[in-house]
Amino acid sequence: MDATGAGGVPLAPGGVPLLGHLPGLARGRAAFLQTLRGCGDVVEMRLGRRPFYVLNAPEAIHDVLVAQSGKFSKGMLFDQVRPYIGNGLASSDGPFHLRQRRAMQPAFHRERVARYSRTFTEVAGDRVADWPEGKVMAMGREMRELAVAMLVPALFPFAEGSRTRRAVEDLGARVSRDLDLLVRGVLRATILPPPLAAVPTPGRRRFLASAAALRRLAEQAVRQARNSPEGDGVLALMLAHEGGMSDEEACDEVLTLLVAGVETTATTLSWALYALARNPRMADRIHDEAGAAEPGAVTPAALPYTARVVHEVLRLYQPLWFMGRRALETVRVGRYEIPRGAEVIYSAATLHRDPAFFPDPLRFDPDRWLTRPEKSLPRAAYLPFGAGNRRCIGDGFAWAEMLAVLSAVTTRWHLHPATGHRVRAVADAQIHPDALPMSVTARTAG
Repeated sequence: MDATGAGGVPLAPGGVPLLGHLPGLARGRAAFLQTLRGCGDVVEMRLGRRPFYVLNAPEAIHDVLVAQSGKFSKGMLFDQVRPYIGNGLASSDGPFHLRQRRAMQPAFHRERVARYSRTFTEVAGDRVADWPEGKVMAMGREMRELAVAMLVPALFPFAEGSRTRRAVEDLGARVSRDLDLLVRGVLRATILPPPLAAVPTPGRRRFLASAAALRRLAEQAVRQARNSPEGDGVLALMLAHEGGMSDEEACDEVLTLLVAGVETTATTLSWALYALARNPRMADRIHDEAGAAEPGAVTPAALPYTARVVHEVLRLYQPLWFMGRRALETVRVGRYEIPRGAEVIYSAATLHRDPAFFPDPLRFDPDRWLTRPEKSLPRAAYLPFGAGNRRCIGDGFAWAEMLAVLSAVTTRWHLHPATGHRVRAVADAQIHPDALPMSVTARTAG
């Protein structure tokens, strides 16, 4: 391949005729994107014959996500997800996206999140209290099921005692598995050429079945919300917004919240427990901080050290290995022209390990945020929740969930990694621990 692609953009090395950079990406997705960081601010890679423009510089990322965001749509990843989770907030564009975001905004106001926080604290405390002392648990699965258990009553508390609520509580493992299969299936369809992605393998059939099961759950929840107008959960507030939502639109938003509100939160919590099990003194500091805070206070202001731990987890173990956009017109980004229709991607996971912004980047150090807080970093150098008009609407919601869980765990337990197991980072739908076997022992009073 030539050294440069379209418009003089540097071409990523190691391409293979016909396949492009698919082999390199298949060997290690995040690792491959990490190798591109030294190739320039903008780099072209090819999946098959399709060009993708990789943004490495924070300035270029800010340009696409914020300064020129109106010239970009969501892109190919969301083309793939839309048939399965619909045209919700994550996948919609333009005026419709703005209308949906306004309809959902009241449900994520600070006072609402404070109300949900009490539920998160209660659910996390009850769930963690039931852990079997000394028995090895699969913490990755436990965190996903706990994320489901916290999200459900916040989405639709009207379902207390109903079949919908019981179905989710009783089948939390099934919901967790379906979400996992859905997200992995969407990623597979994004990376592979369409003919290969559509082959009816057993994995694809499981993916389609899981997508259908989650949609049925969302449809049931929307029907019940229509019949329970007194509800004050996220779903009820969405439906009550001026102009309202159709059942299909509300269903799409429920699916979007399930995918966005479970997978990323669960993966981040899994990495947090991994870090704390390896650093018991950090776990002790979180325990002490939780004990000194007001009961149920799960905000970064109330739990500053715990918040720094979460910040560092989101930096070093950022779960999203890539995100993308599509150019709606020819756009100049830095020194280069991105052609109309081109797919543009960036990797927060590799950006967050850049030593120019984070000295000694592979060291897990929550106190680095004391000497260089987030606000002092260049724009778009740290993107745990995105940026611009696409910044995650539920970031405050996610913070409350994660702080509640880490406080609950360290209040009751010491964490111990399973003997003889070496945790590896695996990048499929997200960068997650390949397995996280762990046991707990009770903290003694005093």
